[in-house]
Amino acid sequence: MNDTRERRREAVGRWALPLATLALMLVTATGYGIFRDELYYLSCSRRLAWGYVDQPPLVALLAALVRAVAGESLVTLRALPAAALAATVLLAGDTARALGGGRWARLLAQLLTATAPVFLALASIFSMNAFDLLVWAGLSRLAVTLLAGGSPRLWLAFGALAGVGLENKLDVGLLGAGLAAGILAARRDLLRERWLWLGAGLAVALFLPHVIWQVAH
Repeated sequence: MNDTRERRREAVGRWALPLATLALMLVTATGYGIFRDELYYLSCSRRLAWGYVDQPPLVALLAALVRAVAGESLVTLRALPAAALAATVLLAGDTARALGGGRWARLLAQLLTATAPVFLALASIFSMNAFDLLVWAGLSRLAVTLLAGGSPRLWLAFGALAGVGLENKLDVGLLGAGLAAGILAARRDLLRERWLWLGAGLAVALFLPHVIWQVAH
């Protein structure tokens, strides 16, 4: 009975704030009219390609999926960045726990992420930025596990997420560069792990179509 109660408390502590964040963003999704960038991404979604003048293709593809499912609904369009912020809040707490923090550390990490004004602003409209936050949070969570001795096969998940993240926003490359520099400086033993190189190759393969588009245009 005590184990069941403890698991329930753990689940509530982990999910309560992310779900509250999602609810808040959905309730306030129509507080402002459509933003000019959202109109641009909807326009791009009618002309799907592997790249655009201003960004890689993922944001246009997501807009196209929204239009296919629900038409040009502002609430549905903004539900995606709302969900991305909620998932970012969840991952922030999980990362704090993985780094050795307790329940209060997780709650504090979640609370700071959920209430950061810049995060709330970025997730209030449909753009690349909310998804970029989620990618960085996901890659950070994977990196913590990998550097702590987790299964090396997770480098494939890291590479897949990094590749998708690069198709959303190029600044994901900065995280990859920083991690590579850290490995070279302090964890060169990881360079002997074939899964790391396979993950890097997967990231490159996923990003390559946009690179080819850039060269062609």
